[in-house]
Amino acid sequence: MKSIKYKLYNLLGIVFILFISCEGELDPEVFDKLSPSNYFQNAEDAKTAVTGVYSKVLEEYNRDFNARSPMMLNVSTTDEFDCAWRNTTWETYRKFLWTASTNLTTDVYSRFVKGISNCVGTIAQIEPIKMDETLKARYIAELRAIIGLSAYTLYDFYGPTAIVTDPEIVLDPTSDFNPEKPTKEWMINFIQTEARASANALPVSYGSQDYGRVTKGTALTVLLKLAMHEKDWEEAVTISQEIMDLKYYELQSSYISIFAVSNEQNKEIIQALPRNVSDHSNGWLAGVLPSEYVEPNGIPVQKWNGYKVPWDMFAKYEDTDKRLEALWAKMNTKDGIIDIRTLDASWVQYGAIPYKYSADPAGTGVDHGNDVVVFRYADILLLRAEALNNLNGPNQESIDLINMIRNRSEATPISLDQFSDQQSLDDYILDERFRELFLEGYRRQDLIRHGKFLSEAARRGAPAYDDHFLLFPIPQAVIDENPKIQQNPGY
Repeated sequence: MKSIKYKLYNLLGIVFILFISCEGELDPEVFDKLSPSNYFQNAEDAKTAVTGVYSKVLEEYNRDFNARSPMMLNVSTTDEFDCAWRNTTWETYRKFLWTASTNLTTDVYSRFVKGISNCVGTIAQIEPIKMDETLKARYIAELRAIIGLSAYTLYDFYGPTAIVTDPEIVLDPTSDFNPEKPTKEWMINFIQTEARASANALPVSYGSQDYGRVTKGTALTVLLKLAMHEKDWEEAVTISQEIMDLKYYELQSSYISIFAVSNEQNKEIIQALPRNVSDHSNGWLAGVLPSEYVEPNGIPVQKWNGYKVPWDMFAKYEDTDKRLEALWAKMNTKDGIIDIRTLDASWVQYGAIPYKYSADPAGTGVDHGNDVVVFRYADILLLRAEALNNLNGPNQESIDLINMIRNRSEATPISLDQFSDQQSLDDYILDERFRELFLEGYRRQDLIRHGKFLSEAARRGAPAYDDHFLLFPIPQAVIDENPKIQQNPGY
C-alpha cells in the first residue's frame, strides 16, 4: 500500500551499527552502542535518519510474522496457536524448551536494546540541526514513541532491561560503558516518561504520505498496555478514556475489512506496518494455507501450510459469528467448499485456518499488500472493559463495550445479569479477546495477566512449569559481555 518507504540511506558518512541478520548469531559487542563519524547537517538528514529508524526499529515488532518477532512470540507460546510443521522452532515454543542461548527467544532482546540506542543517538544528532522547529519536535516525538514501545516490549519479555539512555555514551564508539540492570520502578517510569512525552507532542493522524508513522494513539496505547501489565486498573481506565476522547478511532463496519488489502488508514487501526507487493510485502497467507486450498478468484497464493488455531479454541465461537470469515473450518478446494475436518490429511488435527489477511489481487504468491495491524481500537475497548470490571466488578459499561465488539460480528449480545462476580466476567473477557484478536500478538500478555499462562500450557499436555517462564531469559552473550547484568531467575 502507498506509505512511508522503509529504506535506510547512507547519511554523509554516518555509520550505524545495524541489527543482526534474521538468522544470524548474536553479536555480543554491539548490544547498545552506535558508531557515527559525524553529526547530521540538515533537515533532509533528519528525515532520512528517522525513516531509517522505522526501517530498523519499528519493523522489528513484526518482522513479517517471523518466528523471532515479538508478535509471534506472544502467539506461539500460547493456547491459540499450533503449527503443522512441527519443527524444532515451534516445538521449542510449544514445550517451553528455550534457554539463555536459544536465539529464538533472545533475538528480541538484542534487536530492541540496539533499537533504543539507535533512537537515542538519532535524537541527539537531530537536536542541533537548524530546521523547522515544529517538524523537528515531531521527529523527536516519533523517536520517543518508538523508544517507549521498544522499552515496553523488553520489559514485557525480560523484565527490567539494561539499556543505554545517555547519548554521549551511545554515540561514543570507544566507550566501554556497561549498564546495570535497572529496578522495576525505573523501567516503568522510563516507559511512562517516553510514551507520555510523545503522546503530548504527536498528532492524532497524518496525511497519506506519512501513513504508518507513530501517532498520539500509538503512544497512548503503550501507556495503556503498561498499565494493564501492572494491573493498575485506575490508570488503565484513565488512559483508555483518553484514547476514546480523541474522537478519531472507531470500529470498522465489518471484521474482515480490518485486514483487507485496502485497509490503510481505516480508523480502527491505531498502528499499522504498511505493506506493498512490490516493496515490503505481507507474507501471512503463505504461512497458513494448505496445499488443498484453491483461491476462487484466481489470485496466486503460496501455500506452506503451517500456522493453525487449535480446534478447542475454534469451538469458542458461535457458528454464525462473522469473525469466522477470517478463521476457517471450511475452505474452497478443487471439489468445491468442504469442511476441512473431513480431509484425510495429517495437518487437519492441528486446527482451523487463520485466513485473517485476505489475498491481494495484485499478489505474487508469497507477497501481498495488506498492511499489518499492530494496535487497533477493538483492543482498547476490551482492555477498558477488563479494567472497569477489575475496579467495580460486573458493570454496564463493560457489558456495553463488549457488545460493541460482538454486535459488529453479529454474535449474541451479553447482559449484565449473566455475570455473578468479577471473576466470571473476567473469564468471559479473556475468551472474547481471543475471539476478537486471535493471532494478533496479544495472547501471551492476556494469559499472564489473567494468571492462566502456565495452567494453559499444562492443559495442552506440556510438562508442569514454574513462574520463571513468565519471562524469557536474558541472552547469555549479554551476560558474558557485561557481568553487571544478572540472569532472570530460573535460567
